[in-house]
Amino acid sequence: MELQENTPLILPLFLLSDDLESRDIERPDMQLSVNLTAELLANLCQNPAPEQSISIPLERYELKDIEASYTDVLASGHHAQLLLNHGPVLSAVLSPSGAEALFVSPPVDMMPTFDLGLDDDEEENSHEQSAN
Repeated sequence: MELQENTPLILPLFLLSDDLESRDIERPDMQLSVNLTAELLANLCQNPAPEQSISIPLERYELKDIEASYTDVLASGHHAQLLLNHGPVLSAVLSPSGAEALFVSPPVDMMPTFDLGLDDDEEENSHEQSAN
C-alpha cells in the first residue's frame, strides 16, 4: 500500500458478524475515506511491537457507498479509528453511536514507502547516457 500526503485512504467496511470471513471483499457494506494529512501519515509510519496495537482516532472522515439497510444505524452518529498492529498491519473500525453494531475493515499489510527522488536521478542518468 502506497501512502501519499493529501490523498484519500479508502478502506472497505463490513458488519462484524459470524459470517464475516465468507463475505465478498468486493461488496463491502460501506467504504471509509480519510484524507492522509501529514499528522496521520506520521502516525501510520509506526510499527508497534508484536503484542501492541496503536489506535488512531479519526476526527475527519467520510462514509461512501453505504448499504441502504445501514443508513438508520448510522443516522444517530458514529466514530471511526484506524488500528495499527505489528507488521505493520492496518485496519479500520467504525462504531455507530447507540448501536451494538460494529463495522471493520479487513487487515491490510502495510509497509509505508517514501519517494526520496532516487529513481529520478537514475532516469536522468540513463537518458543522458542513451543520448550520447
